[in-house]
Amino acid sequence: MLAELHGYMANIYDADCGHRLQDFLITDRDLANRLGRKVLPASVEETVLIAEGDDGISLSVFLDQALLARLDTADPLKNLRANELADLSIVLEGISHFNYLGWCAGSDKAVTLLELELQAEVDKFITTALLAQEQADYSLLRNLHKLLFDDIAFQPSLSRSQRERYEVANSYAARFCRKLLDRIPADPDNEQLREFYRLTQPDKISYIHSLAWQN
Repeated sequence: MLAELHGYMANIYDADCGHRLQDFLITDRDLANRLGRKVLPASVEETVLIAEGDDGISLSVFLDQALLARLDTADPLKNLRANELADLSIVLEGISHFNYLGWCAGSDKAVTLLELELQAEVDKFITTALLAQEQADYSLLRNLHKLLFDDIAFQPSLSRSQRERYEVANSYAARFCRKLLDRIPADPDNEQLREFYRLTQPDKISYIHSLAWQN
């Protein structure tokens, strides 16, 4: 399931990072704690561990084993359900971080933490929206923006700066995705999404602001 979701997301943007997520995956919380040199709160089911050195970056993605098991059982690629969106969103966030970091590294493109979170918010929405459209679940599609951007809660363990970053990313992504929803059927090749994916953080934010002036 993880490989299929990774391939699905990478295909949306025509931006395969060239690596298999499974080769960088950690499902053991104790190992993730040791590599990250801190204890992950029990409520955290996904995180990306990054270390930068002279030869580049070292990266691992932690996804909780129970979370992955639930997602395999749910099989959202064939049977997407609203009550399973929370699990799907967590896994899509991990996939998004991995693919975007890998793609940016391969393209010699710098990336900020805010940009990483902003892109992940967009990725979660558009991947889920396209799945809902393919499965003709138009009720979920109509309610998806509210479910992913309004009905949310942030981890209480976040620091003030972390929470502010997540809130800003959520706000900008919500504005962008609200405009996207009506354009999905008219853009089967995802040209707007692919253009957005390749922008720098300042250009992404400027682009979102410009959408406010469009009908």
